[in-house]
Amino acid sequence: MGVTIHFRWKNFFICFAISLGALAYGYLAAIISTTMGKPAFLLYMGLGDESGEVFHDKENLQGAITSVFQAGAIIGCLCSCYITDTYGRKAGMIYCSMLSILGAAGLTGSPNIGAFITFRFFAGAGSWGYTAVAPVYCSELAPPSVRGFFVGMIGAMLGLGYATANYFGLAFYYASDPTVSWRAPLGLQLFFPVMILCILPFIPESPRYYLMMDKKEQAWSVIEKLHEDPTDRENEFARREFYQMAQQAAYDRTINSSWIELFRRPSYRKRVLFGMFLMILCQSTGELVLNQYNQEPKFYAELGYNTLQTLILQTGRNSIAFLGNLIGAFIIDRFGRRKLLLNGLGGCIVYLCIEAAMVAQYADSGTNRAGLGVGVAALYVFLVFYALGMDAASWVILSEIFPNFIRAKGYAVAVATKSAINLVYLQVTPMGFAELGWRYFMVYVSISVVGFVLLYWAAPETKGIPLEEVAALFGDKDDIMVYQDQIHVDHTSHKVVVDGHREHTEIRQRTVEERTDRGVDREGV
Repeated sequence: MGVTIHFRWKNFFICFAISLGALAYGYLAAIISTTMGKPAFLLYMGLGDESGEVFHDKENLQGAITSVFQAGAIIGCLCSCYITDTYGRKAGMIYCSMLSILGAAGLTGSPNIGAFITFRFFAGAGSWGYTAVAPVYCSELAPPSVRGFFVGMIGAMLGLGYATANYFGLAFYYASDPTVSWRAPLGLQLFFPVMILCILPFIPESPRYYLMMDKKEQAWSVIEKLHEDPTDRENEFARREFYQMAQQAAYDRTINSSWIELFRRPSYRKRVLFGMFLMILCQSTGELVLNQYNQEPKFYAELGYNTLQTLILQTGRNSIAFLGNLIGAFIIDRFGRRKLLLNGLGGCIVYLCIEAAMVAQYADSGTNRAGLGVGVAALYVFLVFYALGMDAASWVILSEIFPNFIRAKGYAVAVATKSAINLVYLQVTPMGFAELGWRYFMVYVSISVVGFVLLYWAAPETKGIPLEEVAALFGDKDDIMVYQDQIHVDHTSHKVVVDGHREHTEIRQRTVEERTDRGVDREGV
């Protein structure tokens, strides 16, 4: 039997608005590369000279600008889950916006390098926090048949944020005032979190959060409006989805949701470890390394490109990231999460090998323009596979694998792991290139090959499965209160019934009593 596509424009635009948090993250994360590449910034902060050369004794400060951002990301992500579990998903978005505004304002007005580094911490906490909150929020609002597309917009907006930062960095390259050339793009960071704060009053809270707080009337109000369909006189889809959510939430409220339980129970631990593994694997493809290598003017200079042309090439590369993620979002509900992840990773491995070969043969001499041109092309094609496969699918699948009561915690741990591995790779990459040269690429090829085997073995397929039923993929079938295909509306009595016509109150009472008899109580968030 085919899957019915339940698409509603209202639901899409709500999830699209939430995904703007990823746009804010992308811009805040990427604008620093164009800023640090401008001689006016280096000169003002005392990091370099008018030619753009960084002083040798200031390289540690330049590294601190990047490292502090990632450190803030780890703290911001882990704190965000407390906010979202306690006060709601919308409150989590507000938290991220306030931190991002603080960081952006401080960076724009920083009088010295010490202040700049300090505010990079807040910018990292707020912007990365969006990536921990927005996918969870979207997944809890999206119907199963199009959840991949709705949540996949997170990756697309992230890519658009990166590209937008490059566009503005390129545009202000022409500014006559040297200070404006780097302060203005930094100031534009404020626009995105402020815009999100203005939109949030019109965005509903997650119905699953409401149900976890035992606020059934508010949850039904959201579900009814999201799935409003003039052709569905019984409002059957909304009632079936709400019925399943409500029963599952009644059971979930009795379960221990502490941090300890996240790692103590094997099925939960398996999900957490998979999330951490997937985020580490994404960064171990070499994407972060190639991005850093892509920012180095030397590589493009060897091809005969000047500074302006280099900025244009970098802008084009980040535009591909947006388009790749957008295509991935469109096709993920058709082809599934596993296929995108595995094909994306396979493509990354192939083109990273090509990049390594081109760098090994031609980068040092700089005499073979065709070979160096293939090297640049490999950077672009690599990113197509990464964006369309690994990036687009990873945000989606991680928002789906955790149960309601630990979804925010589990997702935050995964994203914090990504920040932590970024911090490690950003520290070792300069040394790796200095000591190993092109061979350093092969470190990531080796990790990715091993990761491909593990991913093939470990990655579940969550396409089209209601969030309440994903537990079955991890061996927790007994924790599923009811399957959606068991639920229907009786058109005679106009009541929601399941197999055997069991009443909702009877099922809820049975499951809660069974949990209570076993002495299992839900501990604090």
